[in-house]
This record gives sequence, C-alpha cells and structure tokens, in this order.
Amino acid sequence: MTTNIRDKTHEAVDKLSETQLTEVLRFVELLASDPHNNIEPEEIWLLMSGNLKRMVDEIEDAPPVDDWRSHLHGL
Repeated sequence: MTTNIRDKTHEAVDKLSETQLTEVLRFVELLASDPHNNIEPEEIWLLMSGNLKRMVDEIEDAPPVDDWRSHLHGL
C-alpha cells in the first residue's frame, strides 16, 4: 500500500505548476517538522492559504447579533 500511495503522490506532483509545487513542498515540510504530529493539516492549510486571517477579519467586522439561532436559520 505504501508504494501505491507514493506512486499516486508522484503522479499528482507531476501535474502541479511550479507555484503550486512550491506551496505543496512548504506544506509537507511543515507537516514533517512536527515530530509528535500535533499539527493538523487543516490548520496548516488555513494559515498558508490566508483563509484563517480572512475568517478572523470577517468575524471582527461582523455586526453584533442578539439572537444567534434566528440569525443562523436566516442564512
């Protein structure tokens, strides 16, 4: 199974542009740098992609809501 995963990884990497490859390499290096695997891939992706900052900014700019249940049902 390990060989199959490695083969699939090589196939996927071959399809990446140089820019994408740089980002993927950085992502893999971050995952490998934690010896105890305490870092979740989703956390790294949120940080690397800038989506975490975007989400925080949206929360800070959100108007206060008195009734969250009604607000969520309205979405």
